[in-house]
Amino acid sequence: MATTHRTLGLAACIGLLAIYGWFAARSFQAARLASSLDVVALERAVALEPRDAAYQDLLCRYLLFDKQDAGAALPRCQRATELNPYQSAYWLDLALAYYSTGAEREQEQAILKATLVDPTTPDVAWNAANFFLAQGKVAEALHQFAVVMRSDPDMVRPSLNLCWRTLHNVSAIEAILPPDPDAYLQFIRLLTTNNQWEGAHQVWSALLLLNQEIDYRQALFYVDGLLQQRDVARAQQAWDQLASHSATLSRYRRTDNLVVDGSFKEAILNAGFDWRYSAQPGSAVSVDNTEFHSGRQSLLISYNGAGGDAGISQYVAVKPNTQYSISAWAKSQKLDSANGPSISVRDAYDGKPYALTQETLDTTAWHHLESSFQTGPETELVTILITRDPANTHVKGKFWVDDVSLQPTVPSLQSQD
Repeated sequence: MATTHRTLGLAACIGLLAIYGWFAARSFQAARLASSLDVVALERAVALEPRDAAYQDLLCRYLLFDKQDAGAALPRCQRATELNPYQSAYWLDLALAYYSTGAEREQEQAILKATLVDPTTPDVAWNAANFFLAQGKVAEALHQFAVVMRSDPDMVRPSLNLCWRTLHNVSAIEAILPPDPDAYLQFIRLLTTNNQWEGAHQVWSALLLLNQEIDYRQALFYVDGLLQQRDVARAQQAWDQLASHSATLSRYRRTDNLVVDGSFKEAILNAGFDWRYSAQPGSAVSVDNTEFHSGRQSLLISYNGAGGDAGISQYVAVKPNTQYSISAWAKSQKLDSANGPSISVRDAYDGKPYALTQETLDTTAWHHLESSFQTGPETELVTILITRDPANTHVKGKFWVDDVSLQPTVPSLQSQD
């Protein structure tokens, strides 16, 4: 009796293994056929595994994209969503099949199904946003673009580009920005690139209201853009606002001295109201921590050739019709030339010269350079430079600069009387 039971149990196990092996073999064969991406093979895979939604969708996609036969693809897409209604990709394929057959209402329903199944996936939201945008359903499209930008920072730029090209509505797009300063800066850059300065100012104000730390390196383009637009007052305001939202840039705020970092203590930003450097033939600029007038380092210009402009400069916002003094401390070593370097001040926009300190030659200890000037009736921005004039003479040696200062001249009480 026991032997009989063991025999029956063994037979049952063998039967189950055989059934499992049959199903496994069919699944393997169906997968192999599906991987061939041939319509006949895909149809055989579907026939072998008719309840596998993935094979139905593969056949749907093959018919849609390779054969461009939306009519034949549609029932396959429908079947895939019936078998697995929780896969958003199947609903998107079905929406495309409906679109290709002109069934707009059904397409919208399939899109909505995809967003319900996968409400936060960027790819799904992107497809939905594009569909709604094409249908003129702006509110629905913007909602999906908001999902895209919140979920995938890499998709912020393409989302903004598409929204702007389609809508040209600053307020509507601003309303869907994620609370991330980088997203706001990308929108501001897009607006300034398209010369939409009023919109850029609006979004800049909204950025400040986030009360978050701002990466000044990504934001200085706005200050530079304003300077190019000759909007000096707004550029200075943006610089100060940015400094209040950046612990690093706060060290670059100007004081009574209108020159930013006149002692060269900080890294040169090459932007905004800080020092800018552009390499010039005949000279090399570096920061020297072995020689300084005060603080812990100075600016060193090593000359070896001809050239007028050393390549180091700074924009300074000033007031029209106002008296100023420019000063600095300088030192030289074996500075051999017919004419040495000086500190000069010019109008930043028309190049009008305003001030030029005495030149430095030979080997000198630290000494004071100074000059005074009055701005013109329309001057709002000047440039401080280190120059030689004429520029075509040969020069060789070292020139150090420290404690550069530009300040309004305060009239004495006696002169006021």
